[in-house]
Amino acid sequence: MNIEQSAAWAVTKLKPKTKNPHIEAEILLSHVLKKPRECLLAHEEKKLTKTQISNIQYLISKRLEGIPIAYIVGYKYFYGLKFKVNKRVLIPRPETELMVEETLKHVTHNTKYITIIDIGTGSGCIIISIIKQLLKSKLQITNYKFLATDISKPALQIARKNAKFHKVNKKIKFLQGNLLEPILKNKKLDIRNYNLVILTNLPYLTPTQIKKSPSIKHEPKLALTAGPDGLKYYKKLFRQIPQITNYKLPITILCEIDPSQTREIKQLIKKELPPSRIQIKKDLRGLNRLVIIKF
Repeated sequence: MNIEQSAAWAVTKLKPKTKNPHIEAEILLSHVLKKPRECLLAHEEKKLTKTQISNIQYLISKRLEGIPIAYIVGYKYFYGLKFKVNKRVLIPRPETELMVEETLKHVTHNTKYITIIDIGTGSGCIIISIIKQLLKSKLQITNYKFLATDISKPALQIARKNAKFHKVNKKIKFLQGNLLEPILKNKKLDIRNYNLVILTNLPYLTPTQIKKSPSIKHEPKLALTAGPDGLKYYKKLFRQIPQITNYKLPITILCEIDPSQTREIKQLIKKELPPSRIQIKKDLRGLNRLVIIKF
């Protein structure tokens, strides 16, 4: 069996189960052969070894079981960067790139002392992408602090590996704990004289939404579900905010939400953070995806 035949076989197997069988077949073949996808097209007649064929068949079987392709190959691209992922972290989504874009707009126009806090960092893709873009722009970031928290120790291990891979590990302080708690408890972290930017892609799905989306059943529930209304963690976070700031310096909070939660989260913000201004940003599909809160 050559590359072309193997790809055709993989597509046939994947077609009844996935939306993008051709792309997924190429990704899995590329992973097994350790060659870029474009290289496969240029060498379609190349024969595969028995081991390679066996490996491809095994990966296809895993995909047919519903395991996300990112977990099978062990990585996912986000904001043009490659991130290691496994079943302990949420797979980065394209819609989350909006948070990176809006954060960059905010901080590149502010040269003062800034602390960027990534709450529930997971793979670390958000804060790492932001730092990489800031370094690429040659913006002076010596006055910046970068903090990332996660309640999951295994998730932080992945985030640290990704930070090291992208050579920004010395710029980020990773802290284990629930939401802002590890920062509030760490007296050595002096951030009260900094403008705060808090990034929150917290779990926001309801149990009902999880049941309707079988494709995400293999991802960590801790990173997905947040009570009956999907706002459990945002409620707790908003109640922690007054403990971390004296409101004398600007604070900006960016929250990713499910579009159906727009009305509820606005009401929650007005209740818990009454002096704030609220802005809603839409994703590429035109859906409400990002809430920006400013003081």
